[in-house]
Amino acid sequence: MELYNPQKVLSNRFMHLTIVSPFPPAITGIGQYGYHVTRALAQSGMFSRITVLAGSYINGEHPNHLGSTELEYCWAPGQLKARQAILSGVKRLSPDLVWFNVGASVFGKSPLVNLSGLITPMLVQRMGYPTVVTLHELIELTDLRTLDAPGGPFAKMGARLLTTIATQADLLCLTMRHYADWLRARDVDCAHIPIGAYHEPELLEESDSQELLFFTTLAPFKGLELLVEAFQMLRLEYPKLKLTIAGSEHARFPRYARELRARFDGMISINWLGLTSEDKVIDLFRHAKIIVLPYIASTGSSSVLYQAATWGRPVVASNLKEIRELVRESGLQVEFFKSGDVKSLYESIRLLIDSQEKRSAQALHNFNAIQHTRPQETSRKYIHAFNRALEKRRSPKRITLPAVNKRPA
Repeated sequence: MELYNPQKVLSNRFMHLTIVSPFPPAITGIGQYGYHVTRALAQSGMFSRITVLAGSYINGEHPNHLGSTELEYCWAPGQLKARQAILSGVKRLSPDLVWFNVGASVFGKSPLVNLSGLITPMLVQRMGYPTVVTLHELIELTDLRTLDAPGGPFAKMGARLLTTIATQADLLCLTMRHYADWLRARDVDCAHIPIGAYHEPELLEESDSQELLFFTTLAPFKGLELLVEAFQMLRLEYPKLKLTIAGSEHARFPRYARELRARFDGMISINWLGLTSEDKVIDLFRHAKIIVLPYIASTGSSSVLYQAATWGRPVVASNLKEIRELVRESGLQVEFFKSGDVKSLYESIRLLIDSQEKRSAQALHNFNAIQHTRPQETSRKYIHAFNRALEKRRSPKRITLPAVNKRPA
């Protein structure tokens, strides 16, 4: 059944969308996602105006436009005033719809600061604005101990509270299907929108360099120490092997990256890039032969896995339940290793290094699979979600869905 009748609703020519999200120049997984979905929504031509109430911990000047999209940098992780800044911005802009792109620790490492920020969508909804929330992590389903979640014995209660708060929006979007299924079983109105491709897929030529890439926010549960240990073992057999480490500090572990870099300082053939600008991300994948996800705990979907598929790079990944679910849901293939087992990681990487056939087969399979979740498809799914929220709030406005551009057979 159609959610709207074009003859009875107002044109999307007057539709103003406000987006609340972490945003570049800081490259975090959630911020990078917000940037690319914002760009896809703007390119759909379905909105008369898009304004981003952007969050960044990078000081200094920020751009005020992304094409025709207005950017207002009004909050940063760790600020207790973030909630009020966002609420004031929404009230002043008075948009037709507000989309929040958030994760469990997106507003900072302090439970108090984070909770203060995460109740913002609920308050915006109660102010009368149709509200959609994308929640990248369902923390109560994760391994809280391995994640070193704050709160001690109260961490589980806090995780449940975060889920309850997020479900107060008009519609909750999840980037993993089994999270959405779990919430639907509890009568929560939600939608599954996979992360998908950030760019039009491009099958890059395989790199001549023997280079492994680790690209994510740096935290103890990401498994970097395990990867470095396996890398040292591999270097004995492959003296030309290199390891590139790229990514920003995790909000909850601000000193971890510096401590780890100091610990491994001087180790041959390890390249520490740190924060990487958005326009340089493709070069990380262009130079890499294999992408490694050595996580010992997971908080949800992985944009790195989708980016590897977008650019035709094979992946070695931990066999954590969340990653296995993600691979299955997305129709992708990876070379799994036993989580936390350095020998298993070493053998899985070695297998791909030694087999050009395996690398090519996996890369081609994933490149073909990612065609179903290109940026235009992600944009369409969000417009469906936005219309559901508008209908739920009895708004007279709906967004006309953009035409589907079918790929040639």
